[in-house]
Amino acid sequence: MRLDGVNEDGCYTIGQVARLSGLSVPTVRYYSDAGLVPPSGRTAGGYRIYDRAALTRLELVRTLRDLGVDLATVARVLAGAETLAEVADRQIAALEVQVQALRVRQAVLRHVVTSGADAADMARANRLARLSVDRRRRMVADLIEEATRGLDMEPGFAAHLRSMLPDLPEAAAPEQIEAWVELARLVGDEGFRADVRQAFERHAADRASGADRGDPASWPRAEKATVELAGKALATGISPMATEARPIVEELVAVFADAHRRRDDADFRSWLAERLRIGANARVSRYWTLLAVINGRPAKTDPVRAAQWFLTALRAAGTPPAADVPPPVEVPSPAQVPLPADIPPSNGT
Repeated sequence: MRLDGVNEDGCYTIGQVARLSGLSVPTVRYYSDAGLVPPSGRTAGGYRIYDRAALTRLELVRTLRDLGVDLATVARVLAGAETLAEVADRQIAALEVQVQALRVRQAVLRHVVTSGADAADMARANRLARLSVDRRRRMVADLIEEATRGLDMEPGFAAHLRSMLPDLPEAAAPEQIEAWVELARLVGDEGFRADVRQAFERHAADRASGADRGDPASWPRAEKATVELAGKALATGISPMATEARPIVEELVAVFADAHRRRDDADFRSWLAERLRIGANARVSRYWTLLAVINGRPAKTDPVRAAQWFLTALRAAGTPPAADVPPPVEVPSPAQVPLPADIPPSNGT
């Protein structure tokens, strides 16, 4: 026998091939008995011996098994009935299914950790995470149908809402699954459904009374102005009750008046305050954020805190000044879809 452990005839004992392949002796014996790696021969004492080809074959068997390939498929590969590429392609597809199942488990478990869910809530989250594509879309479609039933909605606005359904991809990331579980819980909340219905009722009432005569395309302009101007006031610590807030209020009111084609007077400010009250709904905003995550789209800036600042400042400012109303501020309209606050009436805040 040579120093490398190989017999003079180039063969290995079962113990040697086990050590070289990283397998146990019983496993090598099992593969031999199954016909996957038959011994090259036997010693005079009846012990199995393996040549270099058998060692190579054994290493292939181990690699395929490590990759999750079943023994029947391994036997077909060794017999030349299937190629490695064919087996690998099929194994990839199987692994993708397993990976997705693990992502669902991970999302449900993370939901339990972050929300402090009890056993019943965990079971419900698990069911929601495993719903089919059709059932997920149906849940949201039912919410919109219920919230708009019997109301005269602006056609383009209604069509936009009905098109915004969850589209969770087949290979959804854990954060997308988590977002779906949260959104599904939100959709099932009676308080949330009542808020959405109230928003749509206000939209329909404005449409019927002619209180909102603006072009829907101009609504995002008012929303963007609120996020930018009121958001900046928030960031710099300006109180909505302070005198420094008054010019910001006047600028924003002018933008909204122009967007809705209304005159800045006490009636308009009262109407605007009510729309802001309904529109600055954190749960509605959260719905649209979650929907963006699910559908793999960039989430827009949450306008709720800025809108709430504006509402407080607007109420503090009271009626418009006697001077002429300043011209509307031109703010470019964002190319993105309306935010949650759009759901309410017919504007974008």
